[in-house]
Amino acid sequence: MYFYLEYQSFCITITTKLFRFNKFFSQIKKHNIHLLALGLLLVGTALSSYSQNSEELVTSYKVFDKAIALENTGLSNGVEYLEQHIIRNDQHKYFLSSDFMSGNLQYDGQPYFDISLKYNIYDDILLVLLQNSGGVSNFELHKENVDSFNIRNHAFIRVPSKESSEVQGFHEVLLNLPEVMLLKKHVKKISKHLDRNFTYYEFENDDPQHVIYYRDSYFPINSRRDVQKIFPDHEKQIRIFYRSNRQLRKENPDRFLSQLLQSLNSHL
Repeated sequence: MYFYLEYQSFCITITTKLFRFNKFFSQIKKHNIHLLALGLLLVGTALSSYSQNSEELVTSYKVFDKAIALENTGLSNGVEYLEQHIIRNDQHKYFLSSDFMSGNLQYDGQPYFDISLKYNIYDDILLVLLQNSGGVSNFELHKENVDSFNIRNHAFIRVPSKESSEVQGFHEVLLNLPEVMLLKKHVKKISKHLDRNFTYYEFENDDPQHVIYYRDSYFPINSRRDVQKIFPDHEKQIRIFYRSNRQLRKENPDRFLSQLLQSLNSHL
């Protein structure tokens, strides 16, 4: 489900690079770029990646994207983002920081590495920083094209809206096991303040929503009963775990649910 890079075959590597190059081709006439050099780079990186491991393959993607510039890739297929709220006291709406951070992204079926990302929790949108003729711009990526992303070792996936009316949008992957996955929907709440001369806003973390993905379905978790409904054959084990780990549940719900699912995983 969530973003990861596995070793890819020679054919997949060439196809991916050709696809990305094809998207870039329409931009070539607008830029003074040597076609022969680009062609050699395209073929050379594809051929060399035939015997590369995952780390080397990541490097080949990064070299290729640097050569054609990210603004000429599919990432520019978005809309420029304009901030709607004046924010004070660093009470922002973003994940971890209001600054752009280096991350990885799977967008429209294509992987991108070490790019500047920022996740707007309140509006549930992902932003990317791209260079253009006027400097740099914040682009809002089309949500339906974002498969997954990773910021500071926090992995996120997009749950399609058609999957569930209750569970949709970007969720952090807290635990990924062969039979079950634990997700977390981050939430921010907003407060409006009136100053003498202007209006500003502050955001703070609200209670998150935990979700269990099991047998191709998403289940919101709010209580022990919700877990027992998913795993009816393990009601006793779940009840005992809740009773024995009350303090952990109160202090760290993420770890509590992760440990619970780990204990159940071998029996699923």
